[in-house]
Amino acid sequence: MKTKLLYLAAFFAAFFQLTHAQCVENVSGFNNNTSVPMYNISGDVNVTVNPDNTVTLDLGDNFMTADGPDVRAYLVKSNGASDATLKNTQIANLDTIEFGIVGDNTTSINGAKSFTISIPSGDTIEDYDKVFFYCFSFNQFWDLGTFTSFNSTNCALLSVNENELLNNVSFYPNPTNNQIEISNPKQLNLDINLYNVLGKKVLEANTVSLRNQTLNLSSLNSGVYLVEIKAEGRSITKKLVKQ
Repeated sequence: MKTKLLYLAAFFAAFFQLTHAQCVENVSGFNNNTSVPMYNISGDVNVTVNPDNTVTLDLGDNFMTADGPDVRAYLVKSNGASDATLKNTQIANLDTIEFGIVGDNTTSINGAKSFTISIPSGDTIEDYDKVFFYCFSFNQFWDLGTFTSFNSTNCALLSVNENELLNNVSFYPNPTNNQIEISNPKQLNLDINLYNVLGKKVLEANTVSLRNQTLNLSSLNSGVYLVEIKAEGRSITKKLVKQ
């Protein structure tokens, strides 16, 4: 019995690591502080997305940088800006989530630490791709690193399912006259097909990925249609009435 329990414990531990390994990204590309090189980061830095809509920053045993009065770590959206631009931008002017103080006048910044924060409601982890270290008291850039943005390819937790499609993708008005607005807040890559009551496809729109997008229905006759919405192999179908 003891051997069986140990086997089951090992199995579930391995299963947990396997199913969540895709949601860990290494942060690299540090050494961006050319003005004060001693502030540059070295050592292991990782970002993990968790099942409870939180994100964790892990600093390894070998993590090192210069001490400061309150050096803080931030998750940052680059929004396409270069590292050269970002490092010259005050942290208050960037889209960020703060992890917390990594080190201050009483606690050494170096060594292993872990921070877990909630992803704000209405925000998406997919938009973040940088980790900043910044001294808030001095308003001083410390260093920044880059990680591969999380998506359904590198994080199984972000895979689209039917409930996500049902809860996050919608269209309005219904009934409608000549058009509907597609609401897609998570900017999923959608394929949309419209079928008449005979099952014939009468309209299609591929790679709909904007948060809001208009679908023109002026070419369709009045009647009842089925709207099929697909994303990453998942699909839902809703009824639409055109007046």
